[in-house]
Formats: sequence, C-alpha cells, structure tokens
Amino acid sequence: KWVYEGDRPARWVKEKDPWVHGYWFHDWAEQRHAIKEIDPVNRTLEVKPPYHNYGYQNGKWYYAYNLLSEIDAPGEWYLDRETGVLYFYPPAPLKDGDAVVSVLPKLITFADVLHVTVQGLLLEAARGTAIEMTGGETNRVLGCTLRNLGGWGVRVSGGKDHGVVGCDLYGTGEGGIALSGGDRKTLTPAGHFADNNHVHHYARIQRVYRPGITLSGVGCRATHNLIDNAPHMGMGFGGNDHLIELNEIHSVCYESNDAGAIYTGRDWSCRGNVIRNNYLHHINGFEGRGCVGVYLDDGFSSADLVGNVFYKVTRAAMIGGGRDNAIENNVFVDCVPAVHLDARGVGWANRYIVPNGGWQMQEKLAAFPYQQPPWTKYPHLTNILDDEPYLPKYNVVARN
Repeated sequence: KWVYEGDRPARWVKEKDPWVHGYWFHDWAEQRHAIKEIDPVNRTLEVKPPYHNYGYQNGKWYYAYNLLSEIDAPGEWYLDRETGVLYFYPPAPLKDGDAVVSVLPKLITFADVLHVTVQGLLLEAARGTAIEMTGGETNRVLGCTLRNLGGWGVRVSGGKDHGVVGCDLYGTGEGGIALSGGDRKTLTPAGHFADNNHVHHYARIQRVYRPGITLSGVGCRATHNLIDNAPHMGMGFGGNDHLIELNEIHSVCYESNDAGAIYTGRDWSCRGNVIRNNYLHHINGFEGRGCVGVYLDDGFSSADLVGNVFYKVTRAAMIGGGRDNAIENNVFVDCVPAVHLDARGVGWANRYIVPNGGWQMQEKLAAFPYQQPPWTKYPHLTNILDDEPYLPKYNVVARN
C-alpha cells in the first residue's frame, strides 16, 4: 500500500478490474499488480499479492491500465473479464476484415530435425513463441516476418548450426531471437547464428531482460543485425566464445536505468567472448538518468570490446569489478564517461561474490573443468582463486 499524489486515482474506485504496472524499487525490475483497494480520502492505493521481490520505494514510476473510465485516446482498451467484452479505441477508422485472436501457444516446432528451412513466411498471432527449435542440425529461418506474438520470435535450444537470417521481428511479448547450444564443459561450439535481422519494438509484455537477441552456451554469433526501440536490453549473452559483430543498436533501455544495450554479468567462467565493430548510439535510459552501452556487470570475466563506435551513450563501456576484459580501439563520441571500471568485489559487492554469496560466482566456476584443457586456453583462469579473485585484475583499456 502506498500514498499517491493528486486526485486522478479517485476516478478508478468503481473500476471492476484495475491494474498498475511499475518499476517499484530498482530501475531494472518491473511488475504488474491488480489493485485491491483505492482510498480517495487518505489517497492510498493497495495492490494484491504477489508483491514485488525487492519491495517498494518512494518516488518510483508506475501507470494504471485496464480502466474503462480512462479510455480517451486511440489505441487504449479495457477488457471486461466477466462478460468477455473488449472495449477498444481504434487508432484509425476500422475497415471490414477479419478480427484475429491468438490461441495457439506456438506456431512451428522443430524437434531433432535436420536441414529444414522456413522461408518467406509471415508468422503472427501466437500466444507464445513463433518458432521453437530443440536439437537437430542446420535448420534455417530465412526472410520471415515474425510479429504480434506473446513470447519470442525464434528460440533455439541445443543442436548445432541453426540460423536466423534476414528476418523482421517486432511486436513480441518477450524478446526477439534466443540462441542456446554447445557444450560448455568441453567448449564444443553450437555454431548457431543470427545474421542481418531487424528486431524492434519488442518486450511488449515482459519489459526487462528480454533482449532483441541473446546468446548462451558456446560459440554462437550475432552479426549485421539492427536492434532498436525497446524498454530494456538490446543484446544479452552468457557462456563462452560468442561473437557479437557489426550490429547497430539504438533507442533501447528507454524505460529503465542501470541497464545495458549489450549486457552480461556475474560469472568468472564466461571467457572468450568478442564484441567487435558494432555501432551503439542514442542510449540514455529512462529520463536520461543513465544507461550503459556494453555492460559487463558484477564481476563478469571476460569479454573483448574492439573497434566499436559509441555515440551519445550515457556510459559507453562498463567493467563492473571483473577481470581479463579488454576495451581497445573503440571510438567514443559524446559519451560521459566513455569507460567505467570499478573494484566492487572488494567493496560493497564482496558479500555477494565470496563463497556461498548471492551471485554464486565460485559455485558457477566449480561446475566446469576450468583447470584442464581446453579451458586452459583462457589466461589467468586456472589459478584465479589463488590470485586475489575479488580484484579487477588484467583489464586493458588502450588505444581508444
């Protein structure tokens, strides 16, 4: 329950099913709540559980929706769940045609299939993800449009050499393309790739940590993609030996702060990643209060940032206490600061990074044979626990 300002919420007292959506504590964690009660005399608003994991803080931002009394602008709507009636203020005069309601959870599922191509299709109106691939080899999604979905555009899990090429993805409820595969214990690459796609206006329902493209596992790559207009991340990655190259990302993180256009964090074992020759611009966060271009968060080790161009990015490159990262030969224009590096592992974050700490850094490392080949190819990893692991050692910032 909290105290609100002004008299506007008093109009919602008789609403049947009002909701609020907000960033209640951190600028990177949001949640939707059904409203339990509004007291217009004391100006209090109470929501129904489940409550927000991080609690609630004064001065945070939220909005109310599903309010019949507030429909006064094109595009607004109200759903009466009891009667099943949808009230909708159309953005343009309605024309004769079909009304489409999503029913299917998925549109296409690949399960351990080989050498199948989906090409030139319009895929839309699924309640979940349009295309799911598990296992298999050398499947392709080429030149398709994937839109108006409740989940992701394409999700790949396992298998090898799957590709998403030349597709337009927008209006998804979650992210755009998720690629996962390879064997991290043996560092066997998946070979999955996302190339020359345009991913925009995504994360419509789940607003944070649903990037346009995400890479996990070993040996995936994202190249020549355009990603724009999203409330939170542009790209995310975790794992080993990924390549993010020749992409353009702009106008992301517009509804959040302390977030990254390209983001990863909290792992010492994610080595061999390269972020090269990308163009990141106009990334400033909600109300211009601060975001990051490439965010290596909370001890992440390691990635090489090489030959990228950053323009009008609030904090272009950030090493949040990690090791063995390189920031070399990049161009920074109107970025303040261009590079941030800190030693949080020996400061405020130490209690999270120690054994059994909240970030599980040492437990994640112990899950892999990091002192044996082929893991020995990563410098400074085999003896990390004996080499002041909480200090941000072996980072290089040069020739920018």
